[in-house]
This record gives sequence, structure tokens and C-alpha cells, in this order.
Amino acid sequence: MDPLDDVINRFDDTLPLERAWTIPGSWYTDRRVEELERKTVWSKSWQLVGRVAQVAAPGEFLTATVGGEPVVVVRGTDGELRAFFNVCRHHAAAVMTAPCGKVDRLRCPYHGWTYDLAGKLRGLPEMDGVAELDKSTMGLVPVGGVATWEQLVFVHLDPD
Repeated sequence: MDPLDDVINRFDDTLPLERAWTIPGSWYTDRRVEELERKTVWSKSWQLVGRVAQVAAPGEFLTATVGGEPVVVVRGTDGELRAFFNVCRHHAAAVMTAPCGKVDRLRCPYHGWTYDLAGKLRGLPEMDGVAELDKSTMGLVPVGGVATWEQLVFVHLDPD
């Protein structure tokens, strides 16, 4: 059995205080723990990414990294707040590289693929006429969810 599995299986957060013990210090630097947290905590729970004021008007966006995944949150022209993985569908470059700003479209700096504020692919320079390329299936990939609470913006990555 993996030593990490053994420690995790022995950890019991229901023990009374007088019998409890703290997690091992190695958990703070162990890459296996980091990966486990990424899969079970960061991607499956709501994470704070910014303030509502940053994305109050149509076209305003912010970028963040959640559980190692790049995310872009944008206010659409319809007033809806949307969140996508900040990854171009062409060659996986970051679509938005600034931490925040205001745009009329989301444009990948690598080859210029352009998405509207709802994440739909609208422009692909020098790709028109390419066989088997269906723009309707190449939009930005939404994250599991985006929501606001008070003046804060949260996302979660898990679609379930």
C-alpha cells in the first residue's frame, strides 16, 4: 500500500480533541496530496475568483486559475455571467492573457481565433473552407458553474 494511502486511511476527523492528531507536515509539499486535493477539493467545490464589480458591464472579464486550471469569467451582452476554461480550442493557448479588462470579443493571441462573449467560435483566420471543421462544436468549454454571492464571483469546475 502506498504510504500516502495508509496515512489518509488512518486519518479520522471524527476523533475527540484529546485523541486527535494533526496532518503530517509533508502533506503541505507532497505532489500526490496536491493532486488528490485538485481532484477532490478544488475541482469539486465553489472557489472565489473575483469581485462582481470586475465583471459588472458587458464585455468585462477576469481570469483566474482554479485547481491548476485556467478560467475566464465574462459578462455577456445579454447581461449573463459566464465562465469558461481559458483555453483556445485550436492549439490550447490562453484566450485571455490579461488578469481583467473589457472587450467586445474573446480573442486568442496565438492564431487569432475569436469567440463571442457567450463562448461561441466566430472567427478562425485562414481556416475557412477546412473540411470537417464545424464551428458550432468548437466554442469555449464552460466550467461546471459560475455564481455570485454578495459582491463575490465563484466558479466550480465539476460539471456534475
